[in-house]
Amino acid sequence: MRKIYAAILAGGLSKRMKSKLPKVFHKISGKMMIEWSIEAALSINPDKTFVIGNSENEEDLKRVCSNYENIEVVLQEVPKGTGDAVNTLKDIIDRDSFIYVAPGDAPLIKHSTVKALFETALNENADAVILTAEVPNPYGYGRIVRDGNKLLRIVEHRDANEWELKIKEVNGGFYVFKSAPLFDALKTIKPDNSQGEYYLTDVFESISKVIIYKTEDWEEILGVNNRRQLSEVERVMQNRIKERFMDKGITFILPETVYIEYSVDIGEDSVIYPNVVLLGKTKIGRDCVIGPFRVLKDENVPDGTVLLP
Repeated sequence: MRKIYAAILAGGLSKRMKSKLPKVFHKISGKMMIEWSIEAALSINPDKTFVIGNSENEEDLKRVCSNYENIEVVLQEVPKGTGDAVNTLKDIIDRDSFIYVAPGDAPLIKHSTVKALFETALNENADAVILTAEVPNPYGYGRIVRDGNKLLRIVEHRDANEWELKIKEVNGGFYVFKSAPLFDALKTIKPDNSQGEYYLTDVFESISKVIIYKTEDWEEILGVNNRRQLSEVERVMQNRIKERFMDKGITFILPETVYIEYSVDIGEDSVIYPNVVLLGKTKIGRDCVIGPFRVLKDENVPDGTVLLP
């Protein structure tokens, strides 16, 4: 049985965030983006997970990764693109293995999708599987140029021509590779692009059997490069959290006005009124009513409690 590795790319310099805090440490619904990415990777039970950082965030990454097992932080000395980042692992992992590669700033990826990518690689005996999605506004994303089911190339937005910019199927940034063809292909790529970087996406020109896996939920590939995108990803995550609670029997009077962190628990038949904020390890029992304008943090609310203004 081949070993399974995971690589989380977290070496970007985050300039567009306009923040002293590195991008991957910004939180979505109470959890850092890098944590969402790590936990998605762990869903396929990798033998080891690597988080590829830079000299500025290395120590902080190590602190975060210390909360998980079998995770190692690897340093990309000089950020020279995603291809160069993955290539830092060439002498660390077995060539006869699988490697899942994902961005550290795209926290909406579903565990079920990660598992489906890996299962597709196994079932199809693929050298690579790439996640794609058709998005309403593909601005900023690499376009998928294909002939039927055959991937021809991936063109980064800044390098795309007028025809390619009209394509709405985009690269999600999530992949499963067989390690040997991946690292062989990485030897061939060149920084012949507007950024002067080694793009990981260029390896597909040299890899034989590439399978395209298209998700119908385009929102799960959303990444974060600036504060506007951070807000959009937060909106999607909040919708997911509240939909999960509603499916379990909780009523939200106006769900769009309620903020709930990922670690909150709410019991069946409870009712949450507008403008409520639930933080930390707050646990609300069954048959509770949480009135408007309440902020609860790390609170334990017994069954049947009514909290009104």
